[in-house]
Amino acid sequence: MSLVNEKKKGYNQLVLRSIAMVCTVFAIVSHTVAPTFRYFGYLEWVAFPIFAYLLAEGLENSMSRGLYAARLLIFAVLSEVPYDLMMSGKVQDPRQQNVLFTLFIGYIIILLTDLIRVHADNLILTLAAEVGGIFFGRYLLTGLRCAYSRYAMFFIMLFYVARRVHYEKLMELIVTLFIAINLSNQTFATPKINGLQYDLSVQIFAVIALLFIWLYSGERGPNTLAVRYISYGFFPVCILLFWYLASQGVIY
Repeated sequence: MSLVNEKKKGYNQLVLRSIAMVCTVFAIVSHTVAPTFRYFGYLEWVAFPIFAYLLAEGLENSMSRGLYAARLLIFAVLSEVPYDLMMSGKVQDPRQQNVLFTLFIGYIIILLTDLIRVHADNLILTLAAEVGGIFFGRYLLTGLRCAYSRYAMFFIMLFYVARRVHYEKLMELIVTLFIAINLSNQTFATPKINGLQYDLSVQIFAVIALLFIWLYSGERGPNTLAVRYISYGFFPVCILLFWYLASQGVIY
């Protein structure tokens, strides 16, 4: 059984979500007004695992799974033009879709997986659905050219599955390190240590996300309509704001 829902010390879900939002804003800044601050962009690997974790939370705790999915899809569509402007300067660019499409597809995959788990009530079928969900979701994300297509389903399925195991934190750490070591296609150089310089996967920043997740108390916190829509709406709004500033020559 997952330990996430047990009452413990720590901050609530709104704080955890806010941490991911702040990291996302820094990543947007690195793509727009501050391209020389490339380390800001690495914070997206702190943000994405947190959002993947909150996706699993949403599946379990949402009063309406259909409404949750619809909200993801609506804001994914609303974010696409700002995202394309930021990434390529074009109003429409089919080469990559924004991360909310990734989260929407991931949510549908774990939703279907959960339906199989509940109705089949069979360990073998559940495991098959989980493994199949990872690869089918990855296939869809890659085909649709969604952001984080190579890694997203591993994180999303990880947090969906880990909620029901005894050694939740250990599982999350092992899988996150596996992703960072074996699935990385981008590295950064560390400062020299004893005259040697090491190249590390940018996905190693996901371990920082785990530390934030583990400090989460399991309490939902404020969840008003305004909070929910700000949590989604900040993404296209921040992209448009910083893209506009960059287009006006505000570059650092």
